[in-house]
Amino acid sequence: MTDWWDYHLIDFLLFSTRVYYRLFVSFNTTFWPVNLALYLGGAMLVFGIMRNRGRRTRMVPAALAGMWAWCGTLFMWQYYQPINWGVPYLLPLFAFETLMLVLFALRRTPLFFAWRGDFSSTAGIALLVLAIPVYPFFSLISGRDILSAELFGSAPDPTIIGTLGMLLLARGTWRWVLLPVPVIWCLITSLTLWAMDQPVAWLPVIAAWLAILGGWMDAKSGVTRKPVATPPAHLHITEPESRDHTGFIK
Repeated sequence: MTDWWDYHLIDFLLFSTRVYYRLFVSFNTTFWPVNLALYLGGAMLVFGIMRNRGRRTRMVPAALAGMWAWCGTLFMWQYYQPINWGVPYLLPLFAFETLMLVLFALRRTPLFFAWRGDFSSTAGIALLVLAIPVYPFFSLISGRDILSAELFGSAPDPTIIGTLGMLLLARGTWRWVLLPVPVIWCLITSLTLWAMDQPVAWLPVIAAWLAILGGWMDAKSGVTRKPVATPPAHLHITEPESRDHTGFIK
């Protein structure tokens, strides 16, 4: 009889590395117009935020909600679930995060997104660079076809790493409610990739660590309660800032 310590993490996977990445080939070829549109739309959204040096907007959580819904219903449920027995237990996490992002998009005072020059915003930009322009090329580096590339907006890993990047760029009350689900996914996918002996396995763990550290540093410094400096006249702010009776931004 085999003892439990004789098992390795890969023994709990019901699929091979080849089968796993073939899912992305099938997913990308079937839905390539939508996946490409989501990828380019996410890239342009980040570019718009950086070009205007920050804005208070509902577009970011609304766009992320659509991406999480697409990942959850199409890739996770239709493609990943048949080969991974654990996916049904993860789908509620995707549903919860999608709902929370929708609520943040509809809230009275939208989140403010900007690069502030501190640790959190710098880490946020680094994660967005990793998730959008860099992540698709890991398929080529690993010797796979470009059709197996994981794209921000449709594939779970880059989408969730990009979400963490956006959260680190955000300022607004309760935004860290959006943090636990992406962190949980980062830990799960890192274990999966590690079991498949993939060199990118450490990236989601680093993304989760940066997000947690950035959130802790923001909480310690009270960055959420600090007023935002009045922007130059040529910058576009979608809505006026809402302040409480103390004069701080909500």
